[in-house]
Amino acid sequence: INKNDIIGIVLAGRPYHVDPEINHGMHNLVNSCGMAVLTEDSICHLAKDRQQLRVVDQWAYHSRLYAAAHVVRESKNLEMIQLNSFGCGVDAVTTDQVAEILESAEKIYTVLKIDEVNNLGAARVRIRSLVSALYERRESGFKPKTSDYGLNRVVFTEEMKKRHTIIAPQMSPIHFEILEAVFNNAGYNFVVLNNADKKAVDEGLKYVNNDACYPSIIVVGQLISALKSGDYDLNNTSVIISQTGGGCRATNYIAFLRKAMKDAGFGHIPVLSLNFVGMEKNPGFKLTIPLMKKLIYAIVLNLCSFSLENP
Repeated sequence: INKNDIIGIVLAGRPYHVDPEINHGMHNLVNSCGMAVLTEDSICHLAKDRQQLRVVDQWAYHSRLYAAAHVVRESKNLEMIQLNSFGCGVDAVTTDQVAEILESAEKIYTVLKIDEVNNLGAARVRIRSLVSALYERRESGFKPKTSDYGLNRVVFTEEMKKRHTIIAPQMSPIHFEILEAVFNNAGYNFVVLNNADKKAVDEGLKYVNNDACYPSIIVVGQLISALKSGDYDLNNTSVIISQTGGGCRATNYIAFLRKAMKDAGFGHIPVLSLNFVGMEKNPGFKLTIPLMKKLIYAIVLNLCSFSLENP
């Protein structure tokens, strides 16, 4: 590719996209446009000096995809097309992150949703439009500018604990009110929001990928709506969200939130992770053993009380 100065397209897809009944011959279409075709697993090992990702890298395919995107970012002759099928919620995580990696070098990122369809006219138009844009860039002498795509996490310090209000989304009306009291008893100024309404959903839809699951949209929407409300001093406010830590998209709710806050102009506000596996640590926020015991007691007592009131 470099020797002949031609354009190579990294056609990235999940393992099932090798099935011709699913990929619909996208590789042949790219080849017919005079471009070479590579797969993400053929170049991912070439990635060097990668930056810290905004998302949590949870699966082997994702690791290959992000590494390949970094290689494309660093190469003048490579571009990427990502195949996406079935509206997979996890791909809401990958597509946003890959877009950030490539756009940091002003690359043209293309996602093709090729669900169970036979008419691929729209996909052909997208690919031909990409080809046209790439050759136009070459003819005009376009020189891309690069910027960082890595996570710039704002750490919650011990000094912040003294003056910051920590706001949390309402995720369970039965439990979260009593958890608020437990955190406040531990010395935090902790507020559980009570705005799980249509306005919160509308805010979430503005900033969260539409393929993401509904809970992530509404919890992010609650926090963004609260920060826009004018009720909080934005220089003395932090937000918190739970992080499961397992092979689940809920581990990446915090990644959705960080992107949303940056896009909404709140990138300076600390985002705390509430997790029990030590994924993210902040000097000013610590889940101590006594605090965790009180949180568990509160949940159990609240469940018992709810059961007695609703036999």
